[in-house]
Amino acid sequence: MRYVVLVFCVFAAACAGGGASAPTSPSSSIGGAALTEARGGSALPFKGTLEATETPQPQGTTSTLINLVGTGNATHLGRFTLTSQFTVVNATTTGATASGTATWTAANGDQLFTSTTGRAVVTFPIAAIVETHTITGGTGRFVGASGTIILERSLNLVTNVSSASITGTINLGR
Repeated sequence: MRYVVLVFCVFAAACAGGGASAPTSPSSSIGGAALTEARGGSALPFKGTLEATETPQPQGTTSTLINLVGTGNATHLGRFTLTSQFTVVNATTTGATASGTATWTAANGDQLFTSTTGRAVVTFPIAAIVETHTITGGTGRFVGASGTIILERSLNLVTNVSSASITGTINLGR
């Protein structure tokens, strides 16, 4: 039973992040940048940090639905909230994979939409998670945006709380 709970927590952490907080001004002094391709225009560095909580919901014996809510601070967003829903599959006591979607809401209410995939490696009670968020569009200044955002998260499987560093690139479509 303990391994089932552990696997469930790992799945929750494999692809998500988010929680609400008061918006602040955008910051450009957070984290490092990893370059990736983006459609049209110039790929701008995207970096930041995130604190999130996952809520797992078992979906039978082979998958778990994870709801992630978190807050953070990142370039081009300022203080932001992240909500994500993803399904974890191929779970073992040492790791899992996941895929789903996420919405990043900037300080002014503009949103980025991403599709996400992730992989977790578990060394109980911690899951090391790497997520790739592919930007699929957005609202406001993010209409037509593209790019890739990488989250490297550390999830506490006992509390379902994680922290992440964020790197990547964004093309604002201008």
